[in-house]
Amino acid sequence: MIPKRRNHKYAFLTYQQRLVESKFSFLKCHIGRNVLKCVGWLQPPDCTHRYKVLIEYVLGYEPKTTVLFPNVKPSKHIHMYKDKSLCLSFPPDLKWTQNSRMAELTIPWLVEWIIFYEIYLINGNIWEGPESPVHLTEATRNINIDDE
Repeated sequence: MIPKRRNHKYAFLTYQQRLVESKFSFLKCHIGRNVLKCVGWLQPPDCTHRYKVLIEYVLGYEPKTTVLFPNVKPSKHIHMYKDKSLCLSFPPDLKWTQNSRMAELTIPWLVEWIIFYEIYLINGNIWEGPESPVHLTEATRNINIDDE
């Protein structure tokens, strides 16, 4: 009897979960339907607000990162899609694979986005963070559902 193929996605997602939770204690993660979801509150040093964030990772794709609180009005000027997810990178600059580490890329980018967002709030609504040449199109928005 030949054993059924095991779900390799679960193993990769478990690995990502362990990396995230070992480096970022503010995030609590779980895996369901081949999607790793991490949620937590953070307040980077010298920032005024605490932020509740959700990171949803589908194997092989850049994670979808969303600000749940406070209520941030979506705008291209702050690199936020209409669904309140963040534009954290420019896809042609980085090909995301199942071996890309969320803990080393997405979470530091998220913290950086929060810092630039707070600077934006105090300096007259001018975004001073890095920008991609073309961004915030439906084609570049990150996914949060495993279609397979």
